[in-house]
Amino acid sequence: MVFEHEIPEGTKLYFGKSARIKRELESAACEIFYRHNFEEVVTPYFSYLEHQQNFSDRHLIRLSSQNNHQISLRYDSTIDTIRTITKRLGRATSHKKWFYIQPVFSYPTNEIYQIGAESIHDGNLQSMIGIGLEILSRCGVKAILQFSNIKILELTLAEIGIDKDTYRSLSLRQIAQKARFVQDLLRINSLHDLDSFLPDAPMFVRFELERLSHKAHACGYEHILISPLELPLVDYYDDVVFRIFSENDTLVLGGKYNIQECLCCGFGIYVDNVIGHILAHNLAKE
Repeated sequence: MVFEHEIPEGTKLYFGKSARIKRELESAACEIFYRHNFEEVVTPYFSYLEHQQNFSDRHLIRLSSQNNHQISLRYDSTIDTIRTITKRLGRATSHKKWFYIQPVFSYPTNEIYQIGAESIHDGNLQSMIGIGLEILSRCGVKAILQFSNIKILELTLAEIGIDKDTYRSLSLRQIAQKARFVQDLLRINSLHDLDSFLPDAPMFVRFELERLSHKAHACGYEHILISPLELPLVDYYDDVVFRIFSENDTLVLGGKYNIQECLCCGFGIYVDNVIGHILAHNLAKE
């Protein structure tokens, strides 16, 4: 029996104060994106299943079209946006900087509201980080900016002879026992730690560590965390990755990636987490 007041688990209901915060966050994002020469795109809620091949079927909400094609509810906005801009709209527009405000969906009934931005044929991650921080700052949100570099992780795993799946299954203590330099990498938490380690870093990974240091220094942000061996939360990120978080909640996730043979960079703001963060801090002040 389903009671009239119930909504499916994983769906969202915003009203009053929370709905106002959501609208103010989205409005601030729109104003900032337009000022930075971004244009808006809204992609379809539905996508052909073959276009979602980067993701496990267990995450996708699958349906069939009237022509019996396998389709799914949009699970990720980045891949759909890049594919739509480059393949469908390539002749209609030459614009390279796009943003979107739209939800994604995962099995069984999860709704995730997102604000995202993609810069096509562009590796200027620094600019994207600044925009993400500016949007959060407009809403009075202060958080920690974390940097990692997937290439450091890949080079390290190749050196010690394990793959990512094995790495996921090991404890930090087991990983640290693999090699002395792995212990040193795991101890790095701050920019000072990273810069102190650089002169003694193994040559095979030093260049990528230097790139990570350069990106983090260029931000000029006060609260920075360095995590050289962090696993990516999104599989298609393949270079420098940044995460803005507070307590245990990810507020913004972004990085560099290559999709549809396009070098791009971008980020997604987890709207639901930002709303929860603002509500909790407002409550604490009352």
